[in-house]
Amino acid sequence: MTLTDLSTALFIAYKSIMRSSRSLLAFMLLILCLSFFNMVFIPGVFSGLLDTITNLLINTTTSDIVITPQQLPVPEQFIADEEQLQAQLHTIPGIVGTARVYLTAGSISFDADKNGVFKSVSAQMIGIDPGQVDDALSLKRYLVAGQFLSPSDTDQVLLPAALAGGYGLPVPSDLGGAKVGDKVTITYANGVRRQYTVKGIVNITFGTALSNTYITSREAESVLGASDQASQILVKVDASHPLSYYKGRIEALAPQLQVKMYSELLAVIQSVLDAFTLIAGIVSIISVLVAAITIFVMIYINALNRRRQIGILKAIGIKEDVVVWAYVFQSLFYVICGVLVGLFFVFGILLPVLSVHPIMLPFGPLLLSFGPTLIGESVIGFLVAGFISGLVPARLVVRESILTAIWG
Repeated sequence: MTLTDLSTALFIAYKSIMRSSRSLLAFMLLILCLSFFNMVFIPGVFSGLLDTITNLLINTTTSDIVITPQQLPVPEQFIADEEQLQAQLHTIPGIVGTARVYLTAGSISFDADKNGVFKSVSAQMIGIDPGQVDDALSLKRYLVAGQFLSPSDTDQVLLPAALAGGYGLPVPSDLGGAKVGDKVTITYANGVRRQYTVKGIVNITFGTALSNTYITSREAESVLGASDQASQILVKVDASHPLSYYKGRIEALAPQLQVKMYSELLAVIQSVLDAFTLIAGIVSIISVLVAAITIFVMIYINALNRRRQIGILKAIGIKEDVVVWAYVFQSLFYVICGVLVGLFFVFGILLPVLSVHPIMLPFGPLLLSFGPTLIGESVIGFLVAGFISGLVPARLVVRESILTAIWG
């Protein structure tokens, strides 16, 4: 088509839009706006939900990279010479923090009513170094009562809110309301039994972190009979390189140890992400189909109602392709308007409202995630749907002969 043909098609499209029913046009734009909003909103919710959960687990459990003891040729329980290893790790550019962790299991007993009747719950016991843990995790932000551990605390413990009780979290059993200052007894998996004072309560409300109970690494070494060792070393890195780069550097530094990125450890989360991605894709396809069918029906009815005008245009020498492109331009106009209104609704209304009144979930506020890829794919999908939905009905009507079109 020549430039003149395109100009003529644009003029015909403009006149057709100006003569359209305003109420019908508004109704169509509303449908397109809601379809585009649905196409963007649902994937944004799922993406934000997974980001929130993943960040929670990174901040409280895995950090960016986890180093664990060797498994071959002989499995080891602990990482030896952890101080030397941490010093070597800090020589790798981009590693911003490390922290050692001791892991063991145990049961916690508490006499809630002070009548000699104890309630007991199983827990994951985690020994942390309060002087290091801030370099790799963000546990302090989840402290809801009391104080955080100090390096010298060998007789104090941080309880998870889920096991302490009284916080309304969904767990099979709890201690019945243990508070800061209460005494609890911990029996470790190796048979060691000790009494502790509850120094603080942490509220981490997802996954295995529901039962994470924290003692100091100094106390953990006393219980486990270890020294200068660790069950894990957590590594925090910056964004100057991908995680796979740091994993490779660490494996070259300590080839006998197991090194895993957080994404490898959160395999369950990845399966949930895959399921959410599939659901979001289905919703997006349905949204595009709704928009395409809406445009198709409107363009087809519009073209049928103007068959006589189309016949006259063809009779005076207007090419069929020009008439077809006129309806394609008309369809694209509707789509672009629907997309613009939908984007305004998402970024101009929804996000500002949710920033003031966020949707609260058990593990924190829901953060919607609208990346440029999601927006770009949605816009392109709508434009393609609009193009096809304008082209097909216009072709069906325009191919009639001039006399048939004029006489109806």
